[in-house]
Amino acid sequence: MPKTAGKSVDDFRAAHDPTFEIQSTSAVFERPIPSGTQRFIVTAAQNATPLHTNWWEILQSMALTLKAELLVIPLRYKNPTSQWSGSQQNAEHWAAATRPYLWNTSRLLGPNLMVLGDIKIQPTASSPLSGAEALSHEASGIVGHTKLQLRSVATPSNRMAKILTTTGACTVPNYTDSRSGSIGAFHHSLAAVLVELDGKKFHLRHVHYDTKTRSCTDLGTRFTTDGVSAAPRPRAVIFGDTHVDAIDPDVEQATFGKKGIVDVLNPEHLIWHDLLDSYSCNPHHLGNPFNAVAKTASGGDNVRAEVERAIAFVDARTPKNSLSVIVGSNHNDFLRRWVINNDWRRDPVNSEFYLETALAMVRGTKSTGRGTEYPDPFTYWFRQAQIPSTRVLDQDDSFILCGVELGMHGDMGPNGARGSINNLRRIGVKSIIGHSHSPGIDEGAYQVGTSTRLRLEYNRGPSSWLNCHAVLHADGKRQLIFIVDGKWRL
Repeated sequence: MPKTAGKSVDDFRAAHDPTFEIQSTSAVFERPIPSGTQRFIVTAAQNATPLHTNWWEILQSMALTLKAELLVIPLRYKNPTSQWSGSQQNAEHWAAATRPYLWNTSRLLGPNLMVLGDIKIQPTASSPLSGAEALSHEASGIVGHTKLQLRSVATPSNRMAKILTTTGACTVPNYTDSRSGSIGAFHHSLAAVLVELDGKKFHLRHVHYDTKTRSCTDLGTRFTTDGVSAAPRPRAVIFGDTHVDAIDPDVEQATFGKKGIVDVLNPEHLIWHDLLDSYSCNPHHLGNPFNAVAKTASGGDNVRAEVERAIAFVDARTPKNSLSVIVGSNHNDFLRRWVINNDWRRDPVNSEFYLETALAMVRGTKSTGRGTEYPDPFTYWFRQAQIPSTRVLDQDDSFILCGVELGMHGDMGPNGARGSINNLRRIGVKSIIGHSHSPGIDEGAYQVGTSTRLRLEYNRGPSSWLNCHAVLHADGKRQLIFIVDGKWRL
């Protein structure tokens, strides 16, 4: 770290970044927003810290191209070991280039989305959103912070779940020479939140600066300091849990229809979580006669038919130049549990399919050094169908692209624990998981939502479910894409 001995802090600052100017922390930074503004780009800037030059230029270019308002939430952090500020002063200043964009008040951008610009959370906070769930009241909220975190917040059944997210930063890392400072620097994200207003609705997604390509990709567009171009094909689109028989028709259209996500982005891989709903053989229905009556009356008790519908669904929606990857998931596994626990003699509708499946499992059963192993029945039937351009993963199979693990559903955590984004965020590898139907971002883990209707028979009460997919771009950066009333972007 450069030394400042023999020079005043102001001299050092002027020599290394002449764009600094003193700002008053008591001042209100909020400028008028032109009426009719539909797009906003929200990021954060740390005090006494230079801008990341390339990323700042791209943000300004992106705002100009998208006709978006750029908002910068000022953060405060006292760092006595900083090369840009002295230990004996508060360093209450931000890069001068940010001055026209600073925003330190709380205000609604649209009827259901609020920027919480007056909340200054320490950049070293390990969980910046902790305790902030209610600060935006009924609206979703954006909080300025250098670490990316996103949560979906449960709301009553008559309202869509709230989104609470941090922004990422436009300034370079500047942390104390300490344990908390090192962790803060590790999680420092050059990122921003892109907001698109659509009447009372909004679309929200993060945009990231990639240091390797010196660019930022949003959906199918790449932004650099030299201009705008078409982005390379994404490595993958990861769908929110599919549950074919329970899929929301509007989500299906937004995902697979003309000008839908797959059509526009043309990903190399399609990643499917909980492809099979297994309603026909759901173990939670055992002993409930009313489920049995409803399924019998509707034909929903035919297990073979449901398995075949799921396989056909993937076959019909996989482009010829893409590979579909089926992730081992707990709802897919309901078929195995059905074979183990069901008595075919009392289930004439499914007796033949049961016996065929059980026979395949018996023939594949063996004893190994790890214990008993036998085929997964859903994997078996999918492979028997010989659908081109598909790969079916077993429960513990890994599938990694760009250093991101895509083969974990999220139902199984470390050492036999139940899986969650909280216990999978620090396993030493980045990941995109599913399972909870509640999208999120926490350290190394991203979590998609669901492709189903947001209200099913088993999620009564306040719900945090949202329709949400993820994109893994060619540069390895990840984006969550929310589908709201059948639309995935403005």
